[in-house]
Amino acid sequence: MKTKAPAVKVDDRVQAARLLHQVITVGCTTDQAFARTTDPISPLSREMVYGSLRFFFSITDQISAVLHKPIEHKDQDLWALLIVGTYQLQRMRIPPHAAINETVGACEGLGKPWAKGLVNAVLRKLALEKIPERTFDHPQWMLDLIMADYPEQAVDIFHANNRQAPMALRVNRARISPEAYRNKLAEAGIQASPGWLPETLVLEAPVSTEKLVGFASGLVSIQDAGAQFVPELIPLESTTRLLDACAAPGGKLFHLLERYPGIDATALDVSTTRLKQLDLQARRLGHDTFTTLQGDASNLEWWEGDAFDVVLIDAPCSGSGTIRRHPDIKVLRGAKDVKKYAELQLALVENLWRTLRPGGTLLYCTCSLFAEENDKVVNSFLQLSGGAPQVLEISLPVGQATQFGWQLLPTDDDPKKTTDGFYFSCLKKTV
Repeated sequence: MKTKAPAVKVDDRVQAARLLHQVITVGCTTDQAFARTTDPISPLSREMVYGSLRFFFSITDQISAVLHKPIEHKDQDLWALLIVGTYQLQRMRIPPHAAINETVGACEGLGKPWAKGLVNAVLRKLALEKIPERTFDHPQWMLDLIMADYPEQAVDIFHANNRQAPMALRVNRARISPEAYRNKLAEAGIQASPGWLPETLVLEAPVSTEKLVGFASGLVSIQDAGAQFVPELIPLESTTRLLDACAAPGGKLFHLLERYPGIDATALDVSTTRLKQLDLQARRLGHDTFTTLQGDASNLEWWEGDAFDVVLIDAPCSGSGTIRRHPDIKVLRGAKDVKKYAELQLALVENLWRTLRPGGTLLYCTCSLFAEENDKVVNSFLQLSGGAPQVLEISLPVGQATQFGWQLLPTDDDPKKTTDGFYFSCLKKTV
């Protein structure tokens, strides 16, 4: 399905090509590439970058099929421009002649006017020739893993990953009721529908934070509906000592503080930069009752020995459940990365288990679809720990049970109900 778009300026294509170059050649994530840019990023540039990454494999296959020789390394920004041009040609409602002519013109903006003939020839061939597209537009290793883990749902997952995710909000109930905030949105002409939880709203169309009512004053946060299930899985009491072990940027911690404002919470993260970002969000939302620690959760150098009642591990992972929001994952990640993440995840669970009091609860979660990062990590921990942990049953209104937890998938067609791919496992320390 083609995306409706108004006329695009050459500058938008130049900007999109430069941003895409940062991802596919330099290895930046889209977030990093956007953050490095000093100029405001136009909505059209953003759409072209995300769209080019969603269909990256088909697009690059087709360009390679009509190129006489590969683009040289020093001209990879030109390669990115060809990808952007092809995406517009095939996926956006821009007349072919306009897509071609404006992309050719963008060579000037990249400082490569000599490439106009090449870009013109490639795009004209692609406009005339029907070259088969790669099935599902995922790297083969990812196709194999998802098909192995979800043989009956794999095709739905592949299609879902190539769609834009809905924009879900978490209303800060410490400051405003969901009903009152929804009314504020309606007054501003922004339509929203209730999500799975009382504090969850899903917008009919995404908006920037600048246009989001009450964002700057802390009335609301942007958070996927799946991530908002955390408080449902670890109901707390006012005296609970909580450790959020990989806390930044703080969404799950702040949600818990909004539900249970009296808890004794500690936010731990290895990155001082990310902790600064967490602090900025805390000030925006009005949360100042928690402790912040900089430290590596894979060791205990930061721990003073006082046990926690609840440990939350939102573990670093492949992010494979968030591909709708971060299509760069399909380009930047590899099978070896999944193995490295699984090793780190197991080390985190083993180490942090030692900080949990007897009778306490550990919630392990990832935004991954892969069993290697989810059930298999928990299984490995259970084997190493000799059976002392008790696996607690989880039941949510969406998703499916796994051997040791619960998996959310990004496959619900109803934008008001769909979530990213999240995994949860809840373990109780019996001794």
